[in-house]
Amino acid sequence: MGGQYLFNKQALVVGLTGGIGTGKSEALRAFRRLGAATLCLDEVAHQVLAKGGPAYGPVRRTFGRGVLGRGTGGEIDRRALGRIVFAAPRLRRRLERLTHPAILARMRRRVRAQRRGLLVVDAPLLFESGLEKEFDLTAVVTAGLRRRAQRLRRRDGLPRRELLRRLAAQLPPARQARRADVVIGNDGTLGELRRKVREYHRAFELIYGG
Repeated sequence: MGGQYLFNKQALVVGLTGGIGTGKSEALRAFRRLGAATLCLDEVAHQVLAKGGPAYGPVRRTFGRGVLGRGTGGEIDRRALGRIVFAAPRLRRRLERLTHPAILARMRRRVRAQRRGLLVVDAPLLFESGLEKEFDLTAVVTAGLRRRAQRLRRRDGLPRRELLRRLAAQLPPARQARRADVVIGNDGTLGELRRKVREYHRAFELIYGG
């Protein structure tokens, strides 16, 4: 259970997570279509890593010019950076130390600004980073490993070795499910996922009086 949860409040902030390939982004889009306010921390990470962003200089100095994209005016190539940090846990932790403070600061400002209604925050490392207390409720999208691998191959075309590294960097779905308040299974169709999101959206409305 999150750290701020209260009945009869006018706003509800839900932390949404799930391993890569589970369909978490589709679930976030489904909540948005139903009228929920949404925030994607991966998009916030793009902003803080962009040239001029608070993490750009520290990341460039730490990981070198090899993480800069060609023909991008010096912007960081997130795919190149990912190949480096997912190859070694210590490098991934170093990147997190450089980026997470700025990401969390922006998230907290957005959460404080939510006075009414539902805000769903897509937080990829919600449990890994100990962010449960930042939210009223937590929700996890789960899917079987085979299904996730299929989606990732279609979406990113990642080599099997790199795909497995990224899967291993997150908590196993069963452990995430045990820690979450809500579990949204997504081994079926997109329509089925949207139906489940619609049901939870109605439930969340009952909590904050929407």
